[in-house]
Amino acid sequence: MPKFAPGRFPPGFFDLPADAGEELPLAIIEQWTASAQDRDAAAHILSGHTLRGIVVSSDSAGLTKLSRERPLVEILALISRPKELIHGYGRAIGGSAIGTWAADNTQMFYPADLSAERVLGMLRTTQERLRAERTIGIGFCAHLGVFYRLGNGVYGPDADRVENVAEEHTAGGELVVTGELADALPAGHGFVLREREDLAEAYGRILRVEGGPPLAGLEAADLKYPTPFDNAFYEGLSAWSTDEHPVALPQPEYQDRTVVLVERERDDPDEPTVALLNDLALAAAMKRIGRTLLPEHEGTEVKTTGLISIYTFPEPGPAAAFAQAFREAFAQQGVLTRIGIDSGEVLLFDLGGGRRDIAGSPVNVASKLAQDCGEFGRIYLSEAATRRARLERKSRVVTFDVSGVSLQARTL
Repeated sequence: MPKFAPGRFPPGFFDLPADAGEELPLAIIEQWTASAQDRDAAAHILSGHTLRGIVVSSDSAGLTKLSRERPLVEILALISRPKELIHGYGRAIGGSAIGTWAADNTQMFYPADLSAERVLGMLRTTQERLRAERTIGIGFCAHLGVFYRLGNGVYGPDADRVENVAEEHTAGGELVVTGELADALPAGHGFVLREREDLAEAYGRILRVEGGPPLAGLEAADLKYPTPFDNAFYEGLSAWSTDEHPVALPQPEYQDRTVVLVERERDDPDEPTVALLNDLALAAAMKRIGRTLLPEHEGTEVKTTGLISIYTFPEPGPAAAFAQAFREAFAQQGVLTRIGIDSGEVLLFDLGGGRRDIAGSPVNVASKLAQDCGEFGRIYLSEAATRRARLERKSRVVTFDVSGVSLQARTL
């Protein structure tokens, strides 16, 4: 049964003010909630937003461990340089960036008139440059498929597939492609492809690119990727990472905050286009419920994108109370959430137009606790957040091993 059905939710559950549209495609959500919510309505709404082409997603390796060894601003500089090169080489062949490149992930779209061979050659060039500059390890996945461009992002089963493989199943320095992209390569293409049999059951044919010709003569000129911070901060990071005699890193103002990261269940995917639009409606519901609960707990919303919402609080006690109220509000409608909470120093960025972003170890830890390790229906607090909230007696200890790091948490 779908998670989203208007009759199951209170009046106004999906209503949002106009200034909430910085991350969500409000016009699409309004069309969907006012429609019959069936396959025909989905096809009509999505008809003008369909793209065929190649999406390339990337993920940085080892950041959980690195965040315990180096200052946050240095980590941001280390992952900024690879993003510059990914953007620069991608733009050089006619690609376009998707969304804001927060944290350690990137996405680029390449239209159908760009051949799979040319895109793969460009990625081999990017790999060689990343290795030559000894940047942090980056894993790539490339997929040829059909995507839905809604607002600032791409959606749909094909978008989920390429992003999940890149984030969950690639190592630093690895490039994989889907069977659909491999089949679009011409005979005698010269790339060395090897099946990733471990991924076949969950993702279909996935092949590792173990060699092949880079694209000759390519210049990475347009380096400025869609940053999650202001221009001055970006320029400081860029200067530090590219200068032969490094300039001083930017010295931003850190803030001590408790971070709450919420992930909700996906809608049931029996009909992919219906599930896609149901998920967008549920994202609007997350934003609505968060805005309703935040004033009571003195919290601030950072962003809501897709399945995820991120909030900050001055102290972990109100953060935990907010998380419990948020969980209950969705559980009453038959939708489960999993929530991670951590406390520590973060950087908060005001991007203008009501948009914000955040960086810092607490975001990474909260994400690991909820998304990588957590069960739906539970709230996970790091040990630091638990102690400050004095919740030891009301929680039980759990331990997770993730990304080469052992994380101990408490669950509510």
